[in-house]
Amino acid sequence: MAWGLTKSHWQHTPHTVRRMKRATKMVHGASDQQAKDDPELLQLVMQDLAAAPTEFQPTNYWADYTLKFVEQLKLRGLHNFRRRSDEVFRAFGAVDFVHPMAAAGLSRNRFIARLPSACRARIDNWARQYISVPDELDFETYVRLGYLFAAKYAREGHAKPLSELSVSRVGNPGGIIDIDGRNYTRQSIQYYLQYAYMSRFIDFDRFGIIAELGSGMGRQTEIFAKLHPNSTHLLFDLPPQIYVAEQFLKAVFSDRVVSYRETRAWTSLDRLKPGKIHIFGNYQMPLLATSSIDLFWNSASFHEMEPDIVANYLRFVNASAKWAYLSENLHGGVKAKRPGEPGILKVTTFNHYVSSLPDMELFVSAPALRINGKPLKDTAMIFRRQLTR
Repeated sequence: MAWGLTKSHWQHTPHTVRRMKRATKMVHGASDQQAKDDPELLQLVMQDLAAAPTEFQPTNYWADYTLKFVEQLKLRGLHNFRRRSDEVFRAFGAVDFVHPMAAAGLSRNRFIARLPSACRARIDNWARQYISVPDELDFETYVRLGYLFAAKYAREGHAKPLSELSVSRVGNPGGIIDIDGRNYTRQSIQYYLQYAYMSRFIDFDRFGIIAELGSGMGRQTEIFAKLHPNSTHLLFDLPPQIYVAEQFLKAVFSDRVVSYRETRAWTSLDRLKPGKIHIFGNYQMPLLATSSIDLFWNSASFHEMEPDIVANYLRFVNASAKWAYLSENLHGGVKAKRPGEPGILKVTTFNHYVSSLPDMELFVSAPALRINGKPLKDTAMIFRRQLTR
């Protein structure tokens, strides 16, 4: 299957680099666009989480992260959060960074060059899962080539062109690339690719309501909402992640965001506001069963949970969604040695996902792609409601 650029597009020639440098530039310096701190809202979501049923409490993977995350938010707030080195911010994908191996180039790094050959080989093998391009290809060119791949890949479906998207600089992200006056990061192109894959099978302009569990800081919603401004969004996540999402999206979209302060008292989705972005805690997922939604979305979140937790969430999706997109590592995330230590306790497998959606059928599945066209460890699975039962 032709998925876009051929291998020759990734060759590092002087001509290619000069052309990329003319069309692309790294954006340096701090951004004055920041997400505002709201300590009262943070306290509110954490109080509501504490009162939520056991099945919605942080899993073994996230329990320790949650405590660390709240401490970081209280200590340092949200200023420059998208370039912070805090472990918890990176754990849920809130940080944009220039990967050090891409920036330095293994073959040119004088410190790595001094290491024994076996050690250098191990580092090379580790780096290839992130880069998979020639060593001397610098980060800026890597992102530019990723842009070209994603733009071409998207033409084979209903996706809006990548050239119509410019991501926000709220939170002062690192690794911002200016392409023809528009902002991109490596991570934003990666998220656009997921949208482009789904757009091969559905037309987002025909979808009214999109619900996402594990929305993180709201990266995917920013892309959906900018490319399809009439869509209505429901974001569910653990506090404090959902707090970060609300503050980030408020800074990007202003009054298009319906605050958790309003939605926390809802007992149904009867009060949804068309075209708005609604913020919910993960423990409000039962609301999905009160109304039909067009698309449910979960990317790299379910594989951080145990099968019974995933099944609990998916029963609400099974009751309401016409389509569902799941992108998960079918071998599971980091494994915990024992309860209480970081990681998952049991892997959620492909069969678990299928059996948790009995009223939906697997429509298609394929390896999720990196921006260089190489497969990720995750598998993208698309389910649709069965036409006949």
